[in-house]
Amino acid sequence: MNIPLQSHFLYNGKWCADIDKVLVDTITKLKGDTGWAEHEFPSYFLLTAASEIEAKLAVHFSESELAIRMRLLALRYRTFKEVVRTKGTFWDMPFKCVIAADCVWKKILKNNAFAAAYYYHDEPEYSKLACFDYATDADTDEVNSPVVIPKPPVRCKLFFDDDVATDMESTTDAGIYFIVAGHDGNLSTRFEMSRPLLKNPFVKKYEAGPSQRSSHASSCASNSPIGWWPHLLK
Repeated sequence: MNIPLQSHFLYNGKWCADIDKVLVDTITKLKGDTGWAEHEFPSYFLLTAASEIEAKLAVHFSESELAIRMRLLALRYRTFKEVVRTKGTFWDMPFKCVIAADCVWKKILKNNAFAAAYYYHDEPEYSKLACFDYATDADTDEVNSPVVIPKPPVRCKLFFDDDVATDMESTTDAGIYFIVAGHDGNLSTRFEMSRPLLKNPFVKKYEAGPSQRSSHASSCASNSPIGWWPHLLK
C-alpha cells in the first residue's frame, strides 16, 4: 500500500510534536483549574496557549489557528481509538505502532481516510528487533482481548480434604466443590457428595480451646499468624 508518512497527516507548516505537547498541556491545565467541561474552548484558553508556545518555542499562532488545531487533535484521538478497536489490529506499546495486515488496513481506510496516519511503515530498526520475536510477545496493555482456545474439561478442587473446617454449625452435608472448565472455555462450579471428606484426627468432638494444630498460642476467632510463628522465650 502506498501510504504517506505520518507527518504528512499530522505535521504541516509550522506544526510539530513539541508544539502539540505545549498546546495540549496548557489546555489540560486550564481545564483542571477552571473545571471547564465543554468541547469548545474559550478565547482565554487559546490565547494563553498561544503565549506559552511563543515563549517556549518562538512560534506565533493566532486564536483561530489553535482552535482548528484542537479540533484536529480531537479527530486524531477518535481515529486512533477506532483503529485499535478494529478486529485484527494490535497496538504495540514498546514500539508505539499499530500492527495489522494490509487487508485489515484497507477496510479501515475505506471508512476513515485519516486512519492512514497510523498505518505502520517498516523501518530497519524494527525489522532487526522483530527477528527476536518481540512483536509476537503478549503485552499487558493490548487493546484487543486474546483469542480463547477451548480446552478439554478440567476440574480443580477449591479446598483440600485435610483443611476442612471442623467448627462450622451448618446442617449442610459435607461435600467437595470443583471448578470445571467446559468445552466453551467458561468456568463453573460443581458440588459432589460421592467422596467422603477426611476429618482431622487430632480434634476431639467436645474439646474446646485453642487450635490443636500447633503447640503455640493461637486465636480462637481467626487463623491468626501468631499460632504459626515461633514465640520468643522470655
